[in-house]
Amino acid sequence: MALDESTNALNLRRRYVEGLLFRAIPCLLFVVSFVVAATFNIGLTWGQITPVVWLLSALVVVNVPYWFVGKARGFPLGDFYVHWGLDLITITVIVYYLGGIDMPLVQFAYLLMIMTAAIFVSQRTAYHLAVGATVVYGVLGIVETTGIVPLRAGVWAHHYGTEARTFIIVSSAVFFFVVAYLAGTMSRLLRDANEELAKTKAIVEDQNRALEGRVRERTRDLEAQTQQLEERTDELQEMVHIVTHDLQNVSVASTETARKLVELAGAQLSERGQRYADRLVRDCRLMSTMLRNLLQAASQSEVAVADRRDLVDVQGLVRDAVARAQSVLEAKKIEVVVGELPPVYGEEQKLGHVFDNLLSNACKYVGDKPTARIDVSGSVENGGVEYVVRDNGVGIDPTQLGRIFQLYHRAPEQTVAGVVQQGHGIGLAVVKRIVQRYGGKIWVESTPGEGASFHVRLPREAEAEK
Repeated sequence: MALDESTNALNLRRRYVEGLLFRAIPCLLFVVSFVVAATFNIGLTWGQITPVVWLLSALVVVNVPYWFVGKARGFPLGDFYVHWGLDLITITVIVYYLGGIDMPLVQFAYLLMIMTAAIFVSQRTAYHLAVGATVVYGVLGIVETTGIVPLRAGVWAHHYGTEARTFIIVSSAVFFFVVAYLAGTMSRLLRDANEELAKTKAIVEDQNRALEGRVRERTRDLEAQTQQLEERTDELQEMVHIVTHDLQNVSVASTETARKLVELAGAQLSERGQRYADRLVRDCRLMSTMLRNLLQAASQSEVAVADRRDLVDVQGLVRDAVARAQSVLEAKKIEVVVGELPPVYGEEQKLGHVFDNLLSNACKYVGDKPTARIDVSGSVENGGVEYVVRDNGVGIDPTQLGRIFQLYHRAPEQTVAGVVQQGHGIGLAVVKRIVQRYGGKIWVESTPGEGASFHVRLPREAEAEK
């Protein structure tokens, strides 16, 4: 008989072992049920079940030599047909002892074999078993009807006539083939679905491997590009340091030269020449200041996140900043009120630079009110510390709020107490970089004509412990 061509050697062995196990388990269950029924006299007697129990037990025991023979032969699937043939004959003999063809529901013993073959082997094999079951069941009906073997009372004592037995055999045969068709079709559909699923899984795995390869390749490219960018950034930073330092030396020399020119030859210059000379000195000094701030900004951009941090006394830090700005405060008659400022983890020098810049910025744009005032306060909120530097100066145009922390951004000129205020676009940008490198945030709130409030939020401890 031809076997399923798609079955490989591994599946043949698995089906062989599963078949032997399946044979043994139902036989043992039937033996136990018959023994229990006879013991408690539930419709069966020991005389009725004794040959059945021996046959079922023999069917279980014979699996042992089946196993060793199958192992020695490599578990070929063809051996199943020998086992199935023996099972059909044994089941038919058991049916005879239990009451013969007249006993109802005995067809389920054959159906169980047919369904097992359809699931574990193929639909064709299930048809073969359906034919075999029809033959042995029909032979049993013939030999009982013709009197070749005597009728047995068994479990079922009633006996049908010839027409009824013929109907039972024919209907059972039809049922055998219907079950073989349905079980085989479902099994085939499940196998096809599993094969399709396996193919899809293989395609997905191949695509995943290809994607992982592309990701690794892309990661290597990005790492190489990052390395190149870091090297280029280092070169640019070094260039900025060198050029800024050299230009600062030139600007200082130019400033000194212009100052001496005005000092030595100022009297010989015309009024117009004097104005040009004064403007030259002023521009040289401005250039020196801008270059110094640029060098400072470049240095601050190199601050690492992992810098050592200690608990900083912000209260004392702000008082020192106020003391350094004392001359400006007295000249503009600015009142400074410093509230309770909680300490925070950080570096004293860099935090001092933050408050120096914020106080300097506040001093620059306050002073046109009868009572000029700057308030510095702090509070602890949600594991962080927030500091506020508030002034009652000219305030900030709403269109400039999102730009004042940009490097080299200059706000429109503003007049405070008759003096035009003009920044260099460096200080607040440096402050923002320092705050962000501490894992913090800085923002400003302002109403034009009423003043501005600069808010600095810093993590109190968590970031410092990393």
